[in-house]
Amino acid sequence: FMFNKLSATLSKPGTKIYRKILTFYKQPTLRSGEISHHYTEMGPWDSGFSEYYKANLMALVNEFENDRVAALISSRRKLLWLTPLFFIIPIIGWNILVWEYDYFDRPRFIGIYFIALSYLATIFYIYQSVNIYQTSIKTIIFPCILDFIGDFQYSPEVSDKALEYKDNDIMPSFDQENSEDHICGEYKNVSIDLFETHLQKWKGLGRNRRKETVFNGLIINMRVNNNFIGKTLVRADRGAVGNWFSKTFSDFENIKLEDPRFEDLFEVYSSDQLEARCLLTANFMERLLELIRIFDDSKIELCFENNSLFLMIPLRKPMFEPGPITEPEDFIDDAQSLLKEIYLIFQIVDTLQLNMKDGP
Repeated sequence: FMFNKLSATLSKPGTKIYRKILTFYKQPTLRSGEISHHYTEMGPWDSGFSEYYKANLMALVNEFENDRVAALISSRRKLLWLTPLFFIIPIIGWNILVWEYDYFDRPRFIGIYFIALSYLATIFYIYQSVNIYQTSIKTIIFPCILDFIGDFQYSPEVSDKALEYKDNDIMPSFDQENSEDHICGEYKNVSIDLFETHLQKWKGLGRNRRKETVFNGLIINMRVNNNFIGKTLVRADRGAVGNWFSKTFSDFENIKLEDPRFEDLFEVYSSDQLEARCLLTANFMERLLELIRIFDDSKIELCFENNSLFLMIPLRKPMFEPGPITEPEDFIDDAQSLLKEIYLIFQIVDTLQLNMKDGP
């Protein structure tokens, strides 16, 4: 199971396990002075969390720091012992490649498969203790942080979650899904379902057949108590040519809004212009622009349909990734980023409910 998980992680954009392992060659940072046991509140999103941190997380810091040091020492020792394999594996693979040609002098690529699988197995063995440590953070620390927000459930593993939304108009077609970090709960009678996913699709034919990433990021689905009248799509601006094709083949009306910053980033299509304008108010657009800033200028897309607001947020790096194994961990950065992101999602819910209340 962990071997399959590591294989999927290595292929995920924004993951740099090879680079992380190379840092183990340096003398690892075990304990760099005293670990901070003080949480400084940064804004309304973490108001009151300093006391919660003292009561619920501070006692876990030293325990997890001991686990981090043990995992780092174990991985570094394995790396130093297995370093010769990085040179031996390609030599063996090359010899297999030379002798594997069939009667018609066509290679069967056994040597290449040997090299790839050997490297993957070696990396898995080296990184195994780090992976166990980081998984323990996800299963213990992240749920503890979410308990501060409310009645939300967190699971580091989830399967075939994106398939539930495959018929949504902004969801790209895909053949393979690797989803994780599932959060679900309720805020002000709005059901929130959130998870990370990496979607891939087969492209090309024959020897040129390959898997390409069609989406890597966060999917959020919010269900409200009453249905939207029509369907409204907010798509990332694709330039003049891309937008022209969207307008040509779309059955919806292209809606122009008053905020020039929003117009520069998005194209809006709707089957009900009046409802679209009631939903996409100045406050809602401001919340969405702030969400973009928090997620590194990500090209967010969303869809209002039936009783759901569906969002897709591309990510450059995993959202629920623990800090570097080579640095002491106090969970302060993890809490600050997670609380701010969830807080902004809550603000979108607040604005959405207000707009629906005052809508057509």
